[in-house]
Amino acid sequence: MSTLDQSRARRRILPAAWSTRTGFAVLSLVNVVALWFIIPSGGLVRLTKSGLGCPDWPLCNGGVVPEATYHSTIEYTNRLASAVVMGVSIITWFASRRVEGGGQARRMALVAMAASMAQIPLGGVTVMLDLHPLMVASHFLLSVVALTAAVLCALAARDLRDGRSRRADARRGPLAWVGIVVLLAVVVSGVLTTAAGPHSGDPEVITRFGHLEESAWVHVRAVAALVVIIAALALWLWREPSRDPLSRPLMLAFIPVFLVQIALGEIQYRRGLPWEIIAVHVGVAGIVWALGLAAAWTLARPSSAVAPDAGDESVRRDVAKVAL
Repeated sequence: MSTLDQSRARRRILPAAWSTRTGFAVLSLVNVVALWFIIPSGGLVRLTKSGLGCPDWPLCNGGVVPEATYHSTIEYTNRLASAVVMGVSIITWFASRRVEGGGQARRMALVAMAASMAQIPLGGVTVMLDLHPLMVASHFLLSVVALTAAVLCALAARDLRDGRSRRADARRGPLAWVGIVVLLAVVVSGVLTTAAGPHSGDPEVITRFGHLEESAWVHVRAVAALVVIIAALALWLWREPSRDPLSRPLMLAFIPVFLVQIALGEIQYRRGLPWEIIAVHVGVAGIVWALGLAAAWTLARPSSAVAPDAGDESVRRDVAKVAL
């Protein structure tokens, strides 16, 4: 099939508006929300002890439609939700291929799609290994990889829509990069703390990974280090605004959510790790990662406007694509 035929085939698959820079920017945000949703959804499977509600894979108890039992319904619903999320990531990648000048967004959309698709076989292996805690943890961390790529794709799509480019900030950049690394350490140590905790994913599974007190000790220290870095970046940003218009709103959104997450962690630990609070904690963790990553990225690589003529030309091309 020629390049022209391939382009026409993609036009038949996707609405023309999605191939415009504005439409793709909206679609990339939908992709972020979808890939975030699968994090609390998967966490709910584990916390309700439904991890082996479907002990076989890809079917559920030997059938396409599971029996109407509590655990199998939750597990199978999560599988269906994963399929929908994967579909959104595939559509986003196809749309990125039609947007002119979207190289960075296209690469990130590809990573997000690949990570979301990899969840399917990984989920099957996790079930076959009777919910080994490291496999369950890898399931969550792969979701973080997909969400990371989706966030960076959304930022690139917004830059493309607004006619902005990014360059490294030699002054604030190093501290922002350290903030991303420490935030990742907070997420990973939190996942390992859950692997060492009482919620195995199934009543019959007792295998744990590590010791809860030791894992919690590391997690708390990582959070404390992140608090110091965030305070320094926030003060710096307040005294010296970034040229990126997104930096301050993202930081203002991140700080209260991060404080809520700290409070949830303290409450759940003091109350003996009830699964309901942990479920909220897992969902908020995804939001903390997405907002923190986006805020630090805009500080490390702030955007600036490009020549007006280039932006005007992109608008004219978007209008022409919709017309076609």
